[in-house]
Amino acid sequence: MNVFDLSPVQIRNRLILRARRAALAATGPQPPWPRGRVQATRARVPVVPRVTVAAGDVVRLAEADHRYATGALRLRIVRVRLDVSQWYDGEWVWLEGIEIGPDHQPGAFRPVLARVAALRPDA
Repeated sequence: MNVFDLSPVQIRNRLILRARRAALAATGPQPPWPRGRVQATRARVPVVPRVTVAAGDVVRLAEADHRYATGALRLRIVRVRLDVSQWYDGEWVWLEGIEIGPDHQPGAFRPVLARVAALRPDA
């Protein structure tokens, strides 16, 4: 195959590839991140929340102090999930527990994202 067997587009592409290879050889290896404007970001250091409740405690949470449920909530804690709570800047923590109804009967199991400042054992 010689140059006369190639179309003008194929010739152009080969010249572009040859120029790119020469430029790469002159500048060294390319960084693994994408090209263009890349903002430098600091690695986020997770903060482990300081929680004063443990498994077996009953907590009462106002509607503003928890997520993924509506209304006030009483919860008997089964597990405090610090492993997945560390990315909330120490302000929120995942709790798994059993909802306690107004008649003090156990209800459904539910995970709740709760505000750490609102967690006090219910007397």
